[in-house]
Amino acid sequence: MASGIGFILDANNTMLNNRALLNRGGSFNIKSANKFIQPSGRKYTFKTLSALGSKKIRTQIQQEQLEERKKTLLLITASTAVSLLLFWGAFEFLNFIF
Repeated sequence: MASGIGFILDANNTMLNNRALLNRGGSFNIKSANKFIQPSGRKYTFKTLSALGSKKIRTQIQQEQLEERKKTLLLITASTAVSLLLFWGAFEFLNFIF
């Protein structure tokens, strides 16, 4: 628990430092500024994403979205079928009674 709080505080500190650096009008490079060691002793750096890495991530996101769409379509189809079946059953039951 304490390590998680420390990580959140360090990330917040880095965010505040980045905001201060941006407000100075670009006098520092944020990437090099983040290489400074934070008070907890951790060192944070930005990593640039390669074209291959971004393509992999995009492909993975598209696959997840496709799976989500398939699940949604299946749920809609199933709920519609069940609703029609219940409606038909109730209609036949009422016709049987009256």
